[in-house]
Amino acid sequence: MSDQEPNLGGGGYTPLTPIGGPSLEEEERALKSGRGRMIAGMAFAVVVLLGGLIWFVMQGQPSEYGQLGRQINGMRADHFDAFWACALPRADLRDIDRADQLIGEITERSGTARPYAQHVRNECLVRLDEHNPQLDQLIIPADLTENVGQLRGAIDAQRTAWQAYLDHLNRLEGSFDSEDETTVRLITAIARGWYDYKVAHSAINATIRGHIDE
Repeated sequence: MSDQEPNLGGGGYTPLTPIGGPSLEEEERALKSGRGRMIAGMAFAVVVLLGGLIWFVMQGQPSEYGQLGRQINGMRADHFDAFWACALPRADLRDIDRADQLIGEITERSGTARPYAQHVRNECLVRLDEHNPQLDQLIIPADLTENVGQLRGAIDAQRTAWQAYLDHLNRLEGSFDSEDETTVRLITAIARGWYDYKVAHSAINATIRGHIDE
């Protein structure tokens, strides 16, 4: 029997061990190891890609405070500034930055008394009426709660003061008197609400800018 022939004796068939190279078990282990590294690498790449995508999306999204600032400033333009543009026709609101200036503008237009009262009541007050319901729809962070509450209070104070002043103009028997005690008291209440609104609004914007600049 040749030395190269397999032993077919009673012991059964014994497979020949390949000469040189890894065994089948070693090849399987290497294959599995390589597949594991490939899967891990793919998973890492997916994580990196998702992380970059999330960062990109977040960079393109406005911050909570930035979005809130735009909403509150938009409400000021649509309601507060729009009311005053209506109540003080032909006045440049940018030039009015003191209470005495505001009082002078109101007094100047009150000379017609009833027609002016009718104009403000029918055409202008609706802007203030809509302001607080819009504010109530916002989600306010804790550090802005107090200032937004002050803003609401200033809006309500202006509405109440204007309604009292318009009633006063409608009840006048004679001509309008800018130095009348009741007239002065009611216009001063209007100016106080206007001033308090501006203070609260400035405080809100200062807080928002602080968060955006962080």
